[in-house]
Amino acid sequence: MVHQNITDVISKIVEDPELAKSEKISQLEKLRQDARAEMRAASESAMVDDVETGDDLKQLDLALEKLGSDPDSIEDNSTATL
Repeated sequence: MVHQNITDVISKIVEDPELAKSEKISQLEKLRQDARAEMRAASESAMVDDVETGDDLKQLDLALEKLGSDPDSIEDNSTATL
């Protein structure tokens, strides 16, 4: 799997004038869920780079905070853990 530069992906979403704030948050939350799933897979396999995925997760959390979303609350509705 080719890893996207998460900084570029986040910037495109955050700076898109066509997207409402709620849409931006929704898209970033989806990316965050994907990054957490990748981290779970990394904890079970040596084939995934969990350090890079952890950095992606941190960048997504920061972007969500800047948009006024609480990244911690995203985890409240899920029973999945790392």
